[in-house]
Amino acid sequence: MKNIYFFILLSILSSTIEAKNISIDKIMLTGKVIDKETKQPLEYATVVVKSISNEIITGGITNSNGEFEIQIARGDYNISIEFISFKSKVFNNIDVSGNKDLGTVSLEMDAESLDEVEIIAEKSTVEIRLDKKIYNVGKDMTVKGGTASDVLDNVPSVAVDVEGNVSLRGNENVRILINGKPSGLVGLSGTDALRQLPADAIEKVEVITSPSARYEAEGTAGILNIILRKGKAQGLNGSINTTAGNPDNFGAAMNFNYRTNKVNYFTSTGYNYRNAPGNS
Repeated sequence: MKNIYFFILLSILSSTIEAKNISIDKIMLTGKVIDKETKQPLEYATVVVKSISNEIITGGITNSNGEFEIQIARGDYNISIEFISFKSKVFNNIDVSGNKDLGTVSLEMDAESLDEVEIIAEKSTVEIRLDKKIYNVGKDMTVKGGTASDVLDNVPSVAVDVEGNVSLRGNENVRILINGKPSGLVGLSGTDALRQLPADAIEKVEVITSPSARYEAEGTAGILNIILRKGKAQGLNGSINTTAGNPDNFGAAMNFNYRTNKVNYFTSTGYNYRNAPGNS
């Protein structure tokens, strides 16, 4: 009977010692990641912990304050910190014998990757920048004889309902600019104006979901900046497009451009009629 009690006591002591060893071996790797230029914290930056032979051991991501906290065992590691459009920072052969604080890690913007990230599909490209996404209008996005509403409806995160109301990520409080400025064309009659602006006249659409202070409070959902296409050749040039379909669907668009060395005049007009299902 005494032997049984002895073995039970020995097992409890062994478990306690093992648990203490585990808690001692597991230590914390901490730090903070910021933008070197703006000094702002970088949320969702990736922290990768590798062995000396560069085998991935564990990792984590930064929180909204740019901070990270990763539990690891004692040892020597290679630690890399990465964030999209920024140059990675690597700490080689770091001796982690106790709680290790890497301090504030500044990441420098990678000019080559930031210049533009392009996804090519028949001339359509996407440029991803820190403050906005730019959708260049290509063949797959332009509805021949269509309108600006048709183009916006093809932009990810943007929706246009049957009445022509524009929303960004489900919010209709969107401010629409043309060539970076408020336009009388949009201000006088929003939905009708977009329907009268030919799709072929649009070169790209900038989607700004976090407007800076230079924009007014209106457009809390974001800003859609429509950049109009301009002819590159000098002299007078233009295009005329017509479409027709069944059921009742027809349209026409005309774009004219006159360019000299110093001055560029651009104008466009269009008409589109579409009898949507359910309309009388």
